[in-house]
Amino acid sequence: MSADAVIGAASAQMPEAAAADFIHSLCKPAHILVAISGGSDSTGLLAALAEHLKSLPNSDVTLSAATIDHGLRAEAAEEAREVAAFCASLRIAHVIRQWEGEKPKNGIMAAAREARYGLLADIAAEISANVIVTAHTIDDQRETLAMRAARLGEGEAGAGTGIAEAMLFDRRIWIVRPFLACRRVDIRAYLTGRDTSWLDDPSNDDVRYERVRTRRRLSDDPMQISLPDDATRALLSVEAARWLDEHVRIHAGVLCAIDRAAFAADGAVISYALSYLAAAIGGEPYGPGRERMRRILNFIGEGRPGRRTAGGVVFDLRRDGLYLMRESRDIRPLVLAARADGIWDGRFRIVNHGPSVIRIEAAGATGTMEFSEGLPKGAVQRARAVLPKVVAGDEGAAVLATIAPYLAPFDRFLTRFNLTFADRLAACFGREPYVPSPLSDLLTE
Repeated sequence: MSADAVIGAASAQMPEAAAADFIHSLCKPAHILVAISGGSDSTGLLAALAEHLKSLPNSDVTLSAATIDHGLRAEAAEEAREVAAFCASLRIAHVIRQWEGEKPKNGIMAAAREARYGLLADIAAEISANVIVTAHTIDDQRETLAMRAARLGEGEAGAGTGIAEAMLFDRRIWIVRPFLACRRVDIRAYLTGRDTSWLDDPSNDDVRYERVRTRRRLSDDPMQISLPDDATRALLSVEAARWLDEHVRIHAGVLCAIDRAAFAADGAVISYALSYLAAAIGGEPYGPGRERMRRILNFIGEGRPGRRTAGGVVFDLRRDGLYLMRESRDIRPLVLAARADGIWDGRFRIVNHGPSVIRIEAAGATGTMEFSEGLPKGAVQRARAVLPKVVAGDEGAAVLATIAPYLAPFDRFLTRFNLTFADRLAACFGREPYVPSPLSDLLTE
């Protein structure tokens, strides 16, 4: 694991203090939806929030809870009913929702997480909750950083940013982790001191899962993580947003133009902004890996006109600046049924409003989109070729579809410390701003 992920003993926060800090930082009025499985972490979170709110009778904060039954264990339905009884004892409204449909054979944990967030977001919309809270702990953070470090290729540094304290899901609702600085042992001590029991999920001991194996490997490791500095990362987001305003223009959602003066800025700002720009132009949730990004930055630093590719993006360096556009290869068509919507190539959201099937494919040589005067002809030609082209599935049928840019690095999961930059990037692509954070204590511009 890298030195920037594990640097010594971290100061753990007690559950009561974490709950109080979260409520204090929350913009009011607020309706909190607590995701509770019945395990010690989520039970402790709900109990601590409820206890603190009792001491604030005029807090203008509503508390609700929800349990997602993933349908992966026979005991899950009964456990959900036990959680419902616990919530009733606290006089907290509770909803049980099932993850229905066929489950994937591979990547079940990731699929379950996606399904859980989607169902929680649906419940929040139904009850008018404006923030979801989950009970991730410092133990979860440590395991996540360890797993990500283990996946890094040889020569790559860092283990990523770990679990974010707050993130916007699907442009719909913020998910916050108030217990991210709390230790599981302290949460259990808190519950034991209040004579409150919890459920133990047997999957937490199933070594088929990477997290369980990692937890066991770390159990005898005395080192603790230091929590990521979200304020520092938020400041980088602000600085990169200013850089974006001054130096970058996005044309038709497919051609990014960056002037030469941009590359006199601070290296960290350039790397941050260029990585996310590449991800957005390439339709990927993440930018090129660190080594690829280093090679691209070296290429730009040399100053000689030419082209490089990384992460499915062409980096076209010219005398007047740098141009980014999607590579024309590996662009798969998308077929949408009547009244359906979908994401094409990770770059555009297409909504089929018509009664017939439609097919979306790359425009290729047939692209005719007009671009601003003065842009390099070669760059424009390549950008036109990767625009979406909508074709009626039924011969003679009318095409009734809307097309909007989709920002793959942010539209599904957006961490709070990236919000300022994400909002500026959305504006560059002609998109509306993201939902504001429900928390008031992080640096903003």
